[in-house]
Amino acid sequence: MRVFDAEQTLIEDLKQEGKVVVTKEAEAFTITAVRHPTLGKLVIVQKPNGGGVVVEAEE
Repeated sequence: MRVFDAEQTLIEDLKQEGKVVVTKEAEAFTITAVRHPTLGKLVIVQKPNGGGVVVEAEE
């Protein structure tokens, strides 16, 4: 499992390249689960400013 910081442009690219499975919004952040064709399962935690953290979950 890898965790890395990501800027808004990378997060948007990952969402477009993959299939968004589910999104849940909270006051301070948004969590999105994505199935990416080459990276596999991703969990994206995005702050209101657009940046955030990407977690690559193992299959």
